[in-house]
Amino acid sequence: MRRRALFSLLGTAGIGSLAGCSTGFSQRITPEVASANIEAQDRECSDSPDESALITRKSDDGTQIEVTGSIAVPRIDEELYVDAQNGQGNPERNNADMEVRIDFGPPDSQANTDVPECEGQIAYNAEVEFTRQPTEVIVRHTVEEDSYTLKTITTKTINQ
Repeated sequence: MRRRALFSLLGTAGIGSLAGCSTGFSQRITPEVASANIEAQDRECSDSPDESALITRKSDDGTQIEVTGSIAVPRIDEELYVDAQNGQGNPERNNADMEVRIDFGPPDSQANTDVPECEGQIAYNAEVEFTRQPTEVIVRHTVEEDSYTLKTITTKTINQ
């Protein structure tokens, strides 16, 4: 009788430890953002601005990517920002998918006083480093329509 209780207890403890191991494993494979930066390359006035993005692996292990592209902006003196996040909490994405958002906003200072006030596009170069290789990288730009929204520009599967 005591032997059955001991085996029952060991079985429950073993299943509980496996469940904990499973949770820890899924947390370890979800990439996080280690660093992200963006630099404006060229500012151009345009009535019909071009939006594009190209994702390139910068490291053999897939933890560093470069995004080169162009974003449409209401004023070409806008500041650019980059934000990246994994798919955790988003039911439409895998936890290991990374979304890189390129955003614009008013400049912190008036350093670009020689830049004309016009609608157009800003060419950019962004670099993002992850703690682990993502399965997929999605680049989205903030766009101004009736309100500000996110628009998917490109998606790339990162091969293992």
